[in-house]
Amino acid sequence: MLNRVTTLCLALGLIALAGCSPKTSENAPERGAQKTEQAPLRMAISPYQEIALLVNEKPLGLEKKYGVNLELITIPWEENLPSVASAGQTVDVAFASLSDYLAKAERLNSQKDDPILYLFPAWTFHGGGYITFNDKVPELNKENVKDPETVKKFLSFKFGNQKFSPNHMLLWILANKVGIKLSALNIVDTTLNEGLLATENGSLDMAGAGLTQRTEALKRHGRVVLTMDTIGLMDPGGFICKKSVYLKRKREIDALIHIWYDCTNYVLSDIDHHSDYTLEYLKKHSSTHYTLAEFKAALAQEYVPKSIAEAKEKIGTGDSEYSIASAAKQINAYLVETGAIKAPAKIPEIIDP
Repeated sequence: MLNRVTTLCLALGLIALAGCSPKTSENAPERGAQKTEQAPLRMAISPYQEIALLVNEKPLGLEKKYGVNLELITIPWEENLPSVASAGQTVDVAFASLSDYLAKAERLNSQKDDPILYLFPAWTFHGGGYITFNDKVPELNKENVKDPETVKKFLSFKFGNQKFSPNHMLLWILANKVGIKLSALNIVDTTLNEGLLATENGSLDMAGAGLTQRTEALKRHGRVVLTMDTIGLMDPGGFICKKSVYLKRKREIDALIHIWYDCTNYVLSDIDHHSDYTLEYLKKHSSTHYTLAEFKAALAQEYVPKSIAEAKEKIGTGDSEYSIASAAKQINAYLVETGAIKAPAKIPEIIDP
């Protein structure tokens, strides 16, 4: 640990350097206001292609630019919400999908005075779906998904997926289309990775998949037979933290959101030449070792804004292309009908960082 004298010297140096840093994000927070003896802001990340964009913050010197001390902590995606619920004991900030947040927020927010907040959108995922190694499973596309008989045949197989997830919601939407109860389907509750393995060995006909599992299935000569795009389903991911943590560390968390968009702008503006740090992190932590081409293909399955202004325009407003409000309406209908929640959850009000 640095002693207080050394820390004070570093803080003064950061303040002097911050004013010389080039501007890479609009409306950036005031530089140099952070006291560096304060504990690092702990941000949970998981080894997925979009989340891994954030690892560019240190090579780009963004902590110095914004006067923030960040600690990136790699944890499994499924642990993000419960980790944030610890109110800073495990991590301070994390990412969560809107569907997962709406499904679990009420239970996690039993202390009404200190709820988990969905602060600001970071991306919109639309690339999830189902993979198979069974030649008898039909592929659903935007044309044949309108045919009730094709959909019924698709739904007659044995599925593996996580309950109350976007992939589970895909089956709910399809079942409603053809007048079948979701409870009548043969569904095994399983994790994404376990579902992939069970499908490959024939225990399941199909498994719900994220981009990692889609990439792995294709490598192993499987097929993608349904995607969220096919029926217009989307799931916006964003920053979450406890209300008490945000009130206590607002300046740092607002700066973190600016840092995120500096990172997305850096990588996405020139993926061919600015992906090295991200791919290095994924090679170390992800079950899928992406090539550059696979990394680009994975990112193509989601919409990732390159600035705060773009995120507000495309995701944050009610009538926008990837509107949180539109997504929440569909997600709430699914969660209520399937018994995940008793009443529609409140649509998040995003902050203005």
